[in-house]
Amino acid sequence: MSDGKRPKLRVRKTRPIGQLGDSPPSKNHPVPELRDGAWFLPEPISNRLHQKSALGVPVSGGVLLNAEEVMFCHWNRHVPLPSGWVDDRIAEDSNFVYKSVVFDVVREGGDKVVPIDGKWLRWSRESHPSRGDAEAVIRWARTGDDLDISELLSWAQSISKEGMLAELALIDDEMDVTMYRLSIIQPQGNLEPATKNHYPLLGVEHLSRRFLREDELNWINGVENQVTDLFGELNSRGLLMRPGFKYGCRWRVYSTPVDVDHAPWLLQMEEDSPRNWEGVSLSVRLAEGVHKGWVIALKRDDWCFLLIRRHLPGR
Repeated sequence: MSDGKRPKLRVRKTRPIGQLGDSPPSKNHPVPELRDGAWFLPEPISNRLHQKSALGVPVSGGVLLNAEEVMFCHWNRHVPLPSGWVDDRIAEDSNFVYKSVVFDVVREGGDKVVPIDGKWLRWSRESHPSRGDAEAVIRWARTGDDLDISELLSWAQSISKEGMLAELALIDDEMDVTMYRLSIIQPQGNLEPATKNHYPLLGVEHLSRRFLREDELNWINGVENQVTDLFGELNSRGLLMRPGFKYGCRWRVYSTPVDVDHAPWLLQMEEDSPRNWEGVSLSVRLAEGVHKGWVIALKRDDWCFLLIRRHLPGR
């Protein structure tokens, strides 16, 4: 840097086992006990865990926690673990550590994330399951897991129909977690749609004439394929498409003339979309670095538009 200062390095959490952190309680909390396939903690600690942090399922005399909730309580609520407990969980489930770290991260901002019927439902830090509905569903994956864009679309659509946000937590091999929010959007612009005979905003002016791209010419000439179909759909929405080569996508999509405002979206077609999570991470980070949203267009009965953007827990 020009002033000789170096940026402050981020401190990475290591989440040790057996160390109960700062300000431990004056009286040690009890060790969780296996009961009915879950982990039981008695009163009074159970009351605080559930009433304040929405941890565990209330039962007579205490709460039942699942494994990732136990780990969260160990790291954040001074709850000790039975001897050999972590080794046993890893032996049962090779993804146990990754799942537990993700659960810890998604609760870092104070949000209440509750495992219910195989899903993680999220309430804001100001809310509680006893006082209102969840605002989001969180799923998690490892960066090496298979990526299925079509399944992601279906999942985001189903969550949207339930009136909730769809959030995805990705954990890499360094135990770092990146969160994304998936939204079904309806991009709309303010431009007069071009026609096959009148298209003043298409092409680029150069050498005292106007040069049209292949996709523009194909649309004007009535060529039928997925690209011209999508071009026509976006054009009918009052949008203008310009090449996205510099941003690694098919089009920059404008809602205004190019000389009026920046393109709000970078759009990729499903057939050209990333085949792995590294590609998604790169595309989203690049788009947000230039203040745009990264969108995948998928043709089902109609065109669907899936917006993927980064999300910080608790914000």
